[in-house]
Order: sequence, then structure tokens, then C-alpha cells
Amino acid sequence: MKKKISAEHIRIFLMLAVVLSCMLTFAVIQPFGDGPDEINRFKVVEYIYEHGTLPRGDDPEVILDGYGGSYAFQPILTYIFDGYLLRCFSVFEPSLEMRVFISRLVSVFTGCITALYVKKISDLLFENKKTAWAFTLAVVFLPQNLFVHTYVNTDSMGLLSIAIVLHALICGLRDDFSKRTCIELAVGVILCALSYYNCYGIIVCAVLFFLAYFARFFRSRLDDDGSDRKMPVYDYRSLLQKGVFISVIVLLCISWWFIRNAILYEGDFLALEARNICAAETGLEAYNPYTRDTCQRMGITLKEMVFGTNYFTLVWKSFIAMFGPMLIPTHHYIYMAFKDLFFMAVIGLLIPIKTSVLTWAKHSQKWLVHFTMILSIIIPVILALYYSYTFDFQPQGRYYLPMVIPFMYFLTMGIEKLIGLIVWLVSKINIARKINIARKINIAGKTNAAAEKWTSAFLYHLLYAFLTASLLYATFISMLGYYR
Repeated sequence: MKKKISAEHIRIFLMLAVVLSCMLTFAVIQPFGDGPDEINRFKVVEYIYEHGTLPRGDDPEVILDGYGGSYAFQPILTYIFDGYLLRCFSVFEPSLEMRVFISRLVSVFTGCITALYVKKISDLLFENKKTAWAFTLAVVFLPQNLFVHTYVNTDSMGLLSIAIVLHALICGLRDDFSKRTCIELAVGVILCALSYYNCYGIIVCAVLFFLAYFARFFRSRLDDDGSDRKMPVYDYRSLLQKGVFISVIVLLCISWWFIRNAILYEGDFLALEARNICAAETGLEAYNPYTRDTCQRMGITLKEMVFGTNYFTLVWKSFIAMFGPMLIPTHHYIYMAFKDLFFMAVIGLLIPIKTSVLTWAKHSQKWLVHFTMILSIIIPVILALYYSYTFDFQPQGRYYLPMVIPFMYFLTMGIEKLIGLIVWLVSKINIARKINIARKINIAGKTNAAAEKWTSAFLYHLLYAFLTASLLYATFISMLGYYR
């Protein structure tokens, strides 16, 4: 047991070492402002650093040049951390470059915590340790997902909040939403609510999951014909006790922001309309949110926008890897390999083979997790498409990253099924005796079990190697090569 724990800790350490080395490389090398809209985001950080207070959304110091409006209208928890962290270093009078780097470190730290939570989620979802690691690396080593944690933004905190919420929900199935799990769920919701509107879908999913969970007890009732019938019983008492406990924590921690918005912007507690009004007054006419050209106003259908323009291609590529101001792609073969991998995973989902997913859970609990994961994919997609169609085209994969964990969950299930099918074929035809590789490693004369084990390990490690190589190539060849 000690050896297994030690080996697992070493694997986690190696994963974090790769993640941290790549993120720090990005944080050090990429010029200030090359991250998506980093200059305008950093205006909010600088305001907090210089004044020690939070800015109004229409403060001239944080207004976006040309576009109008500002990022101060949106939840700014990450910028608050950045700004007050910089104030701790103000005695050293750090240069602009150093202030930017320190602020980026908050995103880097958030990325490391997110990676650990993804690993914890994988251990709950998959009994097969190889599959759990495949899921972990598919999420954590996705180049674009890592890139989000390397510049000043609120997306990074939003992705962490999703990981925390999903982990808490799955833990709730195991410990009946213990006090510790309820606090963890509340923390995830708080971080989400104060970081990134695009991630709010996970809050909806958490509420539905929580409500559905307590319809879990059954009692028997005799029908008129004397037959025994099971009736669902809703546990209102536990729902209220634990729901109120979570709600109180959340409201105490987030209400200040929405009350502040309501006071500053005449009741607009989300500040969405206030942001549009400000953008119309302070931006160029071309970027006026009420008159700007959008696909909706130009009469282009949603289908035409997605498939009749470069929208789908750019979203696909920038979901995998597109760094800087959407100008730094990775190698063409990496996109092709991910495309083939995703296609094979979808095919694998259709194979009628049992998986190691949630083996400890009841059948109804599995379907509850599946439904939550599906909804966690659908909501970010709808929000991203709606934003692009009605407000600003911007075909960027980072708007779809809130779905990366549930998306990779299903793809990993498909990969596990596909590998299971291959292993089954090996056991049936004993292919290990007919290939030179098997003879070289001296398993040709062994049992089918040895061949199955070797085949499974080989395929999983091939997947690990691809995911790791894709990240390292994207970081140290594509990104570094571009800036050199």
C-alpha cells in the first residue's frame, strides 16, 4: 500500500511539474497584452493597486479604448486578488513588467489547484486508474486549457470553480452531502459567481443536481389490486437543512457584489445593461452594442454563422491550441490527431461494453451524474453561440472551455470502451503470440491475461505520451518559436 501511494504521489508530482513548467514559460515569455484582452483586464488590477478600492465600471481609468465599457462591470474576484497582492509588494515599487508577472502568477496558482481537483474528480469517477489518468491528462494537458491559466483574466478562476463544484457534487453522492461537502460546494459556487458569467451554467447544474439527489428514498404501497408498488419519497428535511446551510454561506459571501452593482447602476445587479449603456457612450460607433453589426442584425442564420463562416474552424482550433491574440497555432498534425481521437472516442461510446465509471454508485446516481455532465456541456455551448450570434462574433475556443471537464468525461468513457474492445479481441485471438513485440518482451508463451494487461497498458501509455507531447510541443516549439 505504501508503495502504491508513493507511486501515485510521484505521478501527481510529475504532472504538476509539467503543468507548472509550461505555465511559467507562458507567463514569462509572452509579452504583456498578448493574452486575450489582457491590457484592458489589467486596467482593473492597476486601479486597485494604485487606489486600494474597487473601480466603478464607467471610471475613465478602466474604460476600454475604442470598445467602451470596461471589465469592472463584470465580477472581478481575480482582479481583486491581483490588485491587493500587488499592493503587498508596493514597498518595492515593482516595474510594470513585474506587476504583470505577479498578477499572472495568481492565474498560474489557480491552474495548479484546478489540476489537482481534476485528479480528485478522476479518482471518484473512474475505478480503473489508467482511465482516471487518461481523463486527468486529457483535461489538464489540453494546451488551450493550460494557456488560460497564464495571463491576467477571470476565466482561470471560473474553471477552478467548475472543478470544485463537480467534485463536491460527486462527493455528495458518497457522503450524503456532509457538512464538509456542503462547504466545498458553497466555495465553488462563490468562486464561480464572483469570477465569470460564462461559467454560471455550473451553478444551474448544481442546483438541479442537489434538488434531484433528495428524491432518493422509496417506500412500498399496496395498490387496489393488492400488488406492491414502490413510491418515491422526497427528503424535504435534509434538502432544507443542507440547502439553507449552503445558501447562507453563498449569500453572505457574494451578496455584497450584487448589492454594490444595484446601488451603483440603478438596480442593475448584474450590471449587464449598465455595461452596454457605458459602451454606447464611451466607445466608437462601430462597437455600439445597440447598433453594431452582428450576425443576427445582418440576417445571417445561426447555422450559416457556424458552418458558413470560419466560426467552427476557429473555435475547434482555439479549443485545442491557439495562443496569444489568436495568432499562434500549434502543429497541423496535432489538430488532426485530436480530431481522430475525438472521433474514435465518440465511436467508443456506442460500444456496449461496461466501463469503470462510478462503479460504487447506484444506477440512478450514475444517470444523475451523466445528466449533469450533459447539461454542463450544453449550457456553455448555448451561451457561447448566443453571445457570438447576438453580440460579438469572436469565434474563440476559450468560451467553450467551461465544458472541458464533462466533455472529456464522455470522451474518456469512449476511449476506455474502445481499449476494452481491443483488449477483448486480443484475448480472443491471442494476437500477442503473433507479433514480434510480444516475443521480444517474452510474453508470447504466457496467458491471455498477460497479453490483455500488456495491450491495455501499451494503449493507455500511448495516449499519455500523445497528450504530454502535444502540450510540450505547443509550449516549447509553437509558442517559444513564435516569439523567438
